[in-house]
Amino acid sequence: MTLSKYPFMEYADEFMASMRGVYAEATWDSVYRRYRRQSKDLVRLKAEGKISSTSPKTMTVEDVRQFLAMRKNMDLSTTEMQKEIIYLRAIFDFCESKSLDACLRKYPLLIPHRKEARLPSIDETEYAKIFEASLTIDPDDWMFNRAYALVLLVGGVGMRTKEVRLCNVEDLDEVDWVLDIIRVKGEDSYGHARSVPIPPEIRPLLSNYLRLRGLWAEEMDLDSKALFPSSHSEDGYLVGNTLRNIKKIVVEDSGVEFDFRKLRRTFGQNLLDSGIKLDSVSVLMGHSTTNTTEKFYARRKNSQAVEDVQKMWGSERPKNRGSRK
Repeated sequence: MTLSKYPFMEYADEFMASMRGVYAEATWDSVYRRYRRQSKDLVRLKAEGKISSTSPKTMTVEDVRQFLAMRKNMDLSTTEMQKEIIYLRAIFDFCESKSLDACLRKYPLLIPHRKEARLPSIDETEYAKIFEASLTIDPDDWMFNRAYALVLLVGGVGMRTKEVRLCNVEDLDEVDWVLDIIRVKGEDSYGHARSVPIPPEIRPLLSNYLRLRGLWAEEMDLDSKALFPSSHSEDGYLVGNTLRNIKKIVVEDSGVEFDFRKLRRTFGQNLLDSGIKLDSVSVLMGHSTTNTTEKFYARRKNSQAVEDVQKMWGSERPKNRGSRK
């Protein structure tokens, strides 16, 4: 390969060409923009005499250190620094260069570390408000029925956004009331296909939604397999922005603020609180291990653990027990 005055981008262009069809289009564009930013930063460091090369093939350990230190000093978030290293490593591996790994071994403080906290689920009272609001909507209102059916299905079976977008009508069994979640995020890695029972309380809403969906599709002359179809996209499936706009209808109508990840965490926590074993919750959430479930989504509450021990001892939990400070 004949290198130009911007050798980093020469390698990045070749690498990204090989990733066409591997990365999703939006991901491909995002990664390519990141490489362009990295290239500009490297060119600037070279002009300032702080690094000897902008080519990932010939950059030294100290060159890499200077680049990562500069990015770190820009107060990037931990997540952004992790992405910087992930995609930089892809280019260095493509060039068969060991400089990045050698740099991180020599200067481990450059590696961003994040303490992952398990974010909260929706409060039981707030979740009840969403469900109660769904009971007051006009049964013939397409927009509101679609919005509540989508939101409560996500909360009822713990779907990821990609999974609800790509779910088909045929995946929903109205006889046994089980949803087959087949097209999953992280397929063959961290995400797994599974079947999840649909809570009885939302089945009437879903039945009515399916009735309205048939009427709407006929009116729009739409032939789409999607459970929640789109009349605008080429493949008939919703896109992410539309999904968020649909969710916004429920947020504004119910007065409860939430996002889809919070709905998914609520699904896991509600199952665990109901006495479902952690390994079963993990399977229903499509996780590879229970570690992921417990670390990021749901964990048995301390009060429940206390009750378990007291039951083992044959004692009752004290009533009106205040929290200690």
